[in-house]
Amino acid sequence: MELLIGTLTRLIRSRRVPYATLTTAVSAKYSAKLVTSIAEAHVSDAWVEATGKPRRHDHQDPFRTFSVTKEPNVNLLSPRQSSAALIGQEIVRIRAVLALEGDAEVPPQIFDTKYFRLRMENGQLAGTVSSSEEAADRRRDYLVRVSSHMLQTTGLGRGQERVPVNVYGIVQHYTVIIVSGVLKTFAYIECVRSTADLPGAYGLTEKRRDTECFSSLGGTMRCVDVGSIDAVVGTLFVRERHAVLYTREVFSYE
Repeated sequence: MELLIGTLTRLIRSRRVPYATLTTAVSAKYSAKLVTSIAEAHVSDAWVEATGKPRRHDHQDPFRTFSVTKEPNVNLLSPRQSSAALIGQEIVRIRAVLALEGDAEVPPQIFDTKYFRLRMENGQLAGTVSSSEEAADRRRDYLVRVSSHMLQTTGLGRGQERVPVNVYGIVQHYTVIIVSGVLKTFAYIECVRSTADLPGAYGLTEKRRDTECFSSLGGTMRCVDVGSIDAVVGTLFVRERHAVLYTREVFSYE
């Protein structure tokens, strides 16, 4: 049903018998999808001749999926964009991350390839807000939780220590770049805002009765390592706050 979130209103064409019309619309949609997929896979020549459309090779093209890590198995999935030079704030963010990672030799011009879906180790798909042109057709799978840390002053102000924190943001796209012959993968995210992080510079949430929540999106844009994304989360808008209620679990791999 997640595939249909945001599209149900358009599919229900009768208020008198909404269930029947919805069932008919959904059945027609997926019957057409099934016929198309089977025809393209098993009788591709006849399909091309009947439709006049070129043969698709999505299921045969291994280069459309980029493997981030083998163990654990993390992949960036198609569609993707052609490689292009980074510009604007994105290259500023990338350079800042590379500097923190200690990359001494950063080329003056960095080329990247953009992807728009990530399949994580647990099977979850993390999408992006730009993966569909129509907002109603977007699956709500682009708000992610990032495992990070921050410096916190210890008791009596005697020093600082690193403490783990959860950072939240919506993914704009995933970026693959090459620096000094090494492939690096990042997610370009828009951080959330909360009373604990008013400028939205870090994507931190506030706590209400042990529930993490935030005021709005629209925080600072950040680049984070893809490997630091550990979950796709769901939210519920309650009393002017977006409460992080649960982690989306994989229902089916089909």
